[in-house]
Amino acid sequence: MKIKNKKKIEFICPICGIKEKIPTDIVKMLDASDGDNVDRTIPPMFDCNNCFGKMVPILYIGVKGQVYTYNDYIKQQNN
Repeated sequence: MKIKNKKKIEFICPICGIKEKIPTDIVKMLDASDGDNVDRTIPPMFDCNNCFGKMVPILYIGVKGQVYTYNDYIKQQNN
């Protein structure tokens, strides 16, 4: 999977399916501000403006090198 637009990261809500592009700088800034005690298996999330869900990245490589994908997140939630 290849990152299409490095200036924005596409997020999707697993509840309603709406997509939103969030500037990479904002995602990375919030990711970097997490402390060392944060569970790195959970991707950065944003509140969905359409429903009560949490939007997750379709593909994001975190500031510490962790790769987050929407498909991996869904698999993790189903276990």
